[in-house]
Amino acid sequence: MTHDESTAMPSTRLPHRLGPLLKTAAIRLIVPVLLVFLWWLGSRSETNGLFIAPPLEVAQRVISDFLSTDPRHFFLGDVARGDLIPSLWRATLGFWLAVVVGVGLGIALGLQPVLAALFQPLVHLGRSLPTPALIGVFFLLFGTGDWPKVLLIAFGIVWPILFNTIDGVQSIGTARAHVASVFKISSWDVLTRIVLPGAAPKIFAGVRVALSLSLILMIISELQRSKNGLGNLLVANQRNFDYPGFWSVLVALALIGIVLNVLLVQIERRVLAWHRGVTLQHD
Repeated sequence: MTHDESTAMPSTRLPHRLGPLLKTAAIRLIVPVLLVFLWWLGSRSETNGLFIAPPLEVAQRVISDFLSTDPRHFFLGDVARGDLIPSLWRATLGFWLAVVVGVGLGIALGLQPVLAALFQPLVHLGRSLPTPALIGVFFLLFGTGDWPKVLLIAFGIVWPILFNTIDGVQSIGTARAHVASVFKISSWDVLTRIVLPGAAPKIFAGVRVALSLSLILMIISELQRSKNGLGNLLVANQRNFDYPGFWSVLVALALIGIVLNVLLVQIERRVLAWHRGVTLQHD
């Protein structure tokens, strides 16, 4: 192979690689573009247009409210500093609290059938309680600060993590436990090298569901007795008939959800890279 041929090969392969990528990107953009078009049609209606702000106006409002040109504030606007950051702090704290409790309790209940049978009625009772209806209870028990909101978020999203962890631990089976006992593997090694890796795919599935629910409960927890937060901002904009601001908060929430989901997917792919390799070998 000559030098000219070797240098020409990457350029010939580039179009072949870009083709599928562009096709995939175009397919994924069909639904968002259609939704924006329907949104624009709704804003042009004589009746619904009074409550639906045009997409371009909402985009301008998102930029002006959530972004700034001041590097001292990390290019964040007034709304981002005053409402977005407090909301994300509550959602993040509640999310990680639910992860710790859900995974820890799920491993314990998954490994101990007696504990699972003992706490099963209590767990199903907690799952069946509608979390939004418990806002007043959490405010009564924990006050009106940030902690009742954080605990409400954690309580509402812990269940998918808990049940998926229990299911993942129980799906490992008794064969691996017998092998571990035969080779006299320590309990810590069994937990870190057998139980957690085996249950990790289902744990991450529950975590992804909990992440989406955390944003929903974040808004619900801030609808009452809040001095800041995106939920409080939604109510204020609605009361003031500021519909461009109302829709800008919804758009910001959608963008935040997309970014967080992409980050979690990347983390999941790195952590479960071994799992994809194993499953591909058995396909």
